[in-house]
Amino acid sequence: MKRLLVLVPLAGAAIWGSVALATPSAGTQSAIMSIGTLNGDVAFNTGLPVKANGLTWGTKHYSVDQLPEFLAARRAEGVTSLGDWLNLHPAVSAAFGLVPIGLLHSPEIVTQTVKFPPGASSGWHTHPGFLVSTELTGTLTKYGTDCSSQSYAPGQSWTETGANTFIVKNETTADASDIVTFIVPGGTPTTALRIDKTQPSTCSK
Repeated sequence: MKRLLVLVPLAGAAIWGSVALATPSAGTQSAIMSIGTLNGDVAFNTGLPVKANGLTWGTKHYSVDQLPEFLAARRAEGVTSLGDWLNLHPAVSAAFGLVPIGLLHSPEIVTQTVKFPPGASSGWHTHPGFLVSTELTGTLTKYGTDCSSQSYAPGQSWTETGANTFIVKNETTADASDIVTFIVPGGTPTTALRIDKTQPSTCSK
């Protein structure tokens, strides 16, 4: 089985939350270009914060240096592949100071183009799995929940995971567009490639 390892920068945010006050996209036009299935696995850094402060499991707290004891307990419970188990539980890896790797078995690969007229916005959102966005035309600016921002010109790319909530805007007077490649669990409907999020109190964008 082929396996691809993708490394992405670490950043922390909640994956799921209420959508009662969601901020949907405004003015964008998107089109699915292709959908395929990868005959292999994709491992990627989930972006969860590496806290290295140990973990409480059941009634017992394990310190970072008790990772071998923790894994021995999981094996006693019937876990046969501890490495795969950690990949399925990236928050556990992060608690023990390990890179929180996520693993997707035979994921779907979806490509989508998105057009941003002047003033258009993606709305605050996140995504399942892992994605790569490449700027095609114009300039787009991406904001995180702390209101930090980065702008992208044609030919520049960026990555995101479900650990991050963000918004993309065209703050220029010219059209802009990008192409996004989603790597998501098999069977993910195209309507679930995006998860609307609430407006963060830490950023008014």
